[in-house]
Amino acid sequence: MTQQEKDMTMVPLLCGILLLVLLPASSFSAVLTLVEQEWGISHAQSGAILSAFQGGYIASVLLALSVTDRINTRYVVLVGATLSFAGSVLLPLLASDTLTGMVFRGIAGAGLGGVYMPGLRLISEAYGSERRGRIVGFYVACFVLGNALSFAATGALAAAYGWKTGYMVVSLASSTAILLAVYLLWRGRVMPVPAVKPREVVIERGEQAGMGGRVAKQASRPAPGRLVPVDLPTLLMILAYVAHMWEMYGMRSWMAPFLNSVLAASETGSGNAVFWAAQLTSISVFLGALSTGLAGWLSDHFGRTATAAGIMVLSALCSLVFGWLVGASFFLILLVGIVYSLTVNADSPIFSTGVTELAPPGYLGRVMAVQSFLGFGAATASPAFFGWILDYFGEPLGWGVGFTLLGLGALVGPVVLMVLRTHPASARLCAGRK
Repeated sequence: MTQQEKDMTMVPLLCGILLLVLLPASSFSAVLTLVEQEWGISHAQSGAILSAFQGGYIASVLLALSVTDRINTRYVVLVGATLSFAGSVLLPLLASDTLTGMVFRGIAGAGLGGVYMPGLRLISEAYGSERRGRIVGFYVACFVLGNALSFAATGALAAAYGWKTGYMVVSLASSTAILLAVYLLWRGRVMPVPAVKPREVVIERGEQAGMGGRVAKQASRPAPGRLVPVDLPTLLMILAYVAHMWEMYGMRSWMAPFLNSVLAASETGSGNAVFWAAQLTSISVFLGALSTGLAGWLSDHFGRTATAAGIMVLSALCSLVFGWLVGASFFLILLVGIVYSLTVNADSPIFSTGVTELAPPGYLGRVMAVQSFLGFGAATASPAFFGWILDYFGEPLGWGVGFTLLGLGALVGPVVLMVLRTHPASARLCAGRK
């Protein structure tokens, strides 16, 4: 057992910080209809503001993960929590148009970039492959749960007190993440991790031989100035993650506005429509949090690629039909939406765990940075593209076309995962369970 594993507070603290940082993360989606009316902006402009969050995340995570190869990762988490709070609390205070909305959402996204993936690195380095899937699954479940709480809290407060007050309250609550990050850093000093030289990462090499037996841990240090070596197996896992992020962030950004449109069309009052759309989205996203933990456990037992491919096929099918349900019974929309949320979120920990198992020795931080750059690149493009599609085709046709394009992108994932299964290096996944 490593020193990090002995510090039983690390995982709960990281999960708490992540939950609090995410409290205002989906607030803009929850009140998007009200903001569009007040600011007089189009769906495409709203999509740009939604995408700015992912854009800020990309800019931040490229720096943050590279820095974690050299300095204490807990410092990065503290800076990220502070940035997230600043960007979130300033939007309802100062933003009034597309540009200012994009700036503050971008700052908040940059803060999340300093928390989520660095926290995932801390966990991945602390646990062996036999337990990593479950622990990462729990951490990713907290990510999904944070988004669910964001929708629920913001929607309820906005319906009662206005969108600015609702946004402000959840943003102020997220400031507690800074205090937890300070405590996490203090705990790291009280219970220090065994010294690891800069740019050195300890990995397990038993899986590389495709054998079930364990071998001693070895350390590997990359050569100075060498480019990040993303080999074919790692690239395939990252490409599947990109397809996953394209679908998940498009769906997560536009589900509440979609449900709001459906409710408004059924003669539900505007305020009630915003409230119920946010609550229903919160419930569906919360169910996705439960499925991520289960998916991590399943991948530990049945293999990474097989589990992820099956889940992605189901989520893609939901994308292909969901947007065409305008005018259908609300019960049917909810039923498909629940299955959609359970599947679209579930495979997140599988990709995160798989990349840590396939990354070349000594480059984990930088490979994770590449993964985040490409994955959140898709997550940045998806909401903006969806908004443009919605403006171009109008409602209700735009909803059908938009969600269908999410599903078509997601189908790339199972294809590349099946290719990965045929590669010898896939034996490194989960001690040989592909």
